[in-house]
Amino acid sequence: MKRTHWYLFMILTLTHTLAQAQELTLEQLLNKALASNLNVQSAKFDETKTEARIAEVKAGARPSVNLSGDYKRYLKIPGQVVPASAFGGPEGSYQVLAFGLPYNFSTSVQASQALYNPSVMIGLKAAKTSRELSALQTRQVKEDVAYNVSATYYNLQTTAQQMAFLRRNIVSSNRLIQITDLLRQNQLAKGVDVDRLRLSKTASETQIESLQATYNQLLNLLKFLSGIPQSESLQVQTVIDETIPVVSFDAPAINRTDLLVLDRQKALNGLDLQNIKAGFLPTLSAYGVANSTVFAIGGEQSYLKNVPGYWVGLQLNWNVFDGLARKAKVTQKRLDNQKLDTQLQQTRESITMDITNAQNKLLVEQRNLATNRAQVALAEKIYTQTQLQFKEGTVDVSEVIQTEDELRKAQNNYLNTLVTFRTAELDWKKATGNLVINQ
Repeated sequence: MKRTHWYLFMILTLTHTLAQAQELTLEQLLNKALASNLNVQSAKFDETKTEARIAEVKAGARPSVNLSGDYKRYLKIPGQVVPASAFGGPEGSYQVLAFGLPYNFSTSVQASQALYNPSVMIGLKAAKTSRELSALQTRQVKEDVAYNVSATYYNLQTTAQQMAFLRRNIVSSNRLIQITDLLRQNQLAKGVDVDRLRLSKTASETQIESLQATYNQLLNLLKFLSGIPQSESLQVQTVIDETIPVVSFDAPAINRTDLLVLDRQKALNGLDLQNIKAGFLPTLSAYGVANSTVFAIGGEQSYLKNVPGYWVGLQLNWNVFDGLARKAKVTQKRLDNQKLDTQLQQTRESITMDITNAQNKLLVEQRNLATNRAQVALAEKIYTQTQLQFKEGTVDVSEVIQTEDELRKAQNNYLNTLVTFRTAELDWKKATGNLVINQ
């Protein structure tokens, strides 16, 4: 390979690697998930299937054309019993006569068009409602995906920050171990002090390994939720946004998909009820038939004759009595309607409860977050002072380890509160129906 080509190859490889290593934001992951998540794609297939059903309903309002053919080879031409007197025979006697030829072939083309059929018109209205319902169900799937991706993303960031805190603590521990070891060599510290510091460092390293395994699991889950193949690499931004958004709790706009779904289901149930009632009415269709029948016989006296026939007509169908089946169906649909009314009432009450709980949770976590943030700052200050005091010989190593544990606990509490706050923010958006906007 020439040097120029080699440099070009290396540049392209490096560019590809950098592109793969690009850190994705939550918004970018959500866009990927809402386009590539397998559940979302399945919901979109259902939408497409709904469109096909709508086309099927519309076909009922269009003309239909049927072509039929029939061939008969009579081994024995069936006869008819007729009075013998019709052919000059005695009264009261009968004869069996066979009419027709042994070979019969007929072809018919029939075109029909519904002139009056209430079910077709109701079906067209139901098709539009089904389209709206299918779109809302897809939106429900997207909301679930958006919630799961966001929650996993926050947990992933928290795990990454916990590891970052521990690594910084290990760096401080290494410096402290070096200082303590020098003091031990000068007989100003005990060997057990160095061992205790190393034991604390080992515990932090073990915790990092455990957190790394959790991080990898969350990363794989995030790939799955975002529709990214497991074989591809994925990096996300691990820096947590610590800003506290201003949330207005004054009469939030409710845009809950589950409420809209129940509303469309109720509308669809009402159309089904109308369709059942339409079964009490007659239907009227116009039709036209073109028929051609060929009669033939073989042998020495072979004969072949085509007899065409054309006619048009009107067909009335009216199921006057069906054993009270329609009445039973009407009762079922009315009960379904009452059940949907109950579900709507229950959902509204549930939404009110969800909004109240999410609002209270968000307010509490806002206060907890501010408190824990101050606790971390205080723990860091105490830890730094304790390290200085240890170097000066005014405190022993046990106090250093204790303040380090307190710092680690404060850091973990803050991170856990931060992810709880972000989850509460998600719950607030979900409760008000604002998880997925313009999707």
